[in-house]
Amino acid sequence: MKICVVAYKFGTAAEIGSHLGTYQYLANKLKYLSAQGHEVQVVAPWISFTKSGSRTVSGVKVTRTYPPLLPKIYLWPFNRLVRRFYIRATQQAVKGVVNKIKPDVVYVWQARESGFAIAKIKKSLGCPFIFRQITTWHWHWQRRPKEIFENNKVYKIFKSIGLGFLIDPVLVYLLDHRTQKKYASYIYKKADQVVFLSEAALAEANQAGLPDITGRTKVLPIAVDHELFKPSIPRPKDLKTSGSKTVLYVGRLNFPEKGIGYLLEAVSLAKSKVPSIKLVIVGAGSPAQHKELEQRINQLNLKNHVLMVGKKPLTSLPAYQAAVDLAAIPSVWMEAFGAITIQAMSCGTPVVTSDAGASPEINIDGQTGLVVKAADSQALARALIKLLSDSKLSKKMGEAARARVLAMYTYKAVANKFLDLVREIK
Repeated sequence: MKICVVAYKFGTAAEIGSHLGTYQYLANKLKYLSAQGHEVQVVAPWISFTKSGSRTVSGVKVTRTYPPLLPKIYLWPFNRLVRRFYIRATQQAVKGVVNKIKPDVVYVWQARESGFAIAKIKKSLGCPFIFRQITTWHWHWQRRPKEIFENNKVYKIFKSIGLGFLIDPVLVYLLDHRTQKKYASYIYKKADQVVFLSEAALAEANQAGLPDITGRTKVLPIAVDHELFKPSIPRPKDLKTSGSKTVLYVGRLNFPEKGIGYLLEAVSLAKSKVPSIKLVIVGAGSPAQHKELEQRINQLNLKNHVLMVGKKPLTSLPAYQAAVDLAAIPSVWMEAFGAITIQAMSCGTPVVTSDAGASPEINIDGQTGLVVKAADSQALARALIKLLSDSKLSKKMGEAARARVLAMYTYKAVANKFLDLVREIK
């Protein structure tokens, strides 16, 4: 099969960031397809305005376009001018690949600008056009300025002096939600298939006020490298938790979205029943987020119950996920999928997740872990206590979690589902 992939970011781990698992997942998936004998070519922009990026990644040929996107609202109106050139360059490059290899499918990876570019030239492709949606539309145009900029120093100043009513309309304009929705609407009109990470993400899209895509949707999860994320990995040297009952949190230090505040409260509540509980935090955030984290730890008297090890590259995560007693994913916002969840499960570690978004589709409550109500620190505390106090139950759920990953979330399983989809719509 011949596959043309259009991505708004693509490169080696060193080029795009060793911690960005979603992009590495795409590279690994395409590497797998190429190794199976399929011809895969990627169209992607330069890594930055001064670095072109690799022309071959994991054996996959990459056609580079210029310029890359510039999603910085403070660079208005230059960012919108760049977007126009990005769309045109993407169209020209894809036409070149289509004429050269005559692909069986053009597969667009997420960006609305990329999807819009291909939707506009769909008639000239000569093959189906699939749009792969990664995040939810709420993330792109429904969030208000407060959700996005609440930790921004300038925004805080405006709010503190009572001028929020002036800056909010300006930010709404600069965020350009109207154009983003226009792109999404056109993509939904033209795409032969729109692929979602989960049923929850699909349901969110159906409520977004976009063109009807009934009969043109599929749910296709992301995969995890089950040979990298596996049980029985040597313990990291900086994981100094001997004698503790360990709970792992991996992710951004974003309190409103990721629910880390509720997790801290849950640990505070659980320590009376599990005195040796220790929360291991792998991740980073802005200076304001770090400050907020430290304040909450002090307020809850958790200094001896929290270990922060900082941000780690993707390849280092398995050692942490395999070494702990359980992993907690207390998200508050609508998780389109949850890569951290399947990574921990692949390591044979039971998980405690919130019921936000797709988490209950991945983590089967009572089998691979426990699912609790989002933004409920007491329910979360009860789940932590239950698993940390019952090693037999924890072991059973961890084994079931690993088995579920091997059955549903390996690269072989996910890649075969993708190929089946292409065959269906050809």
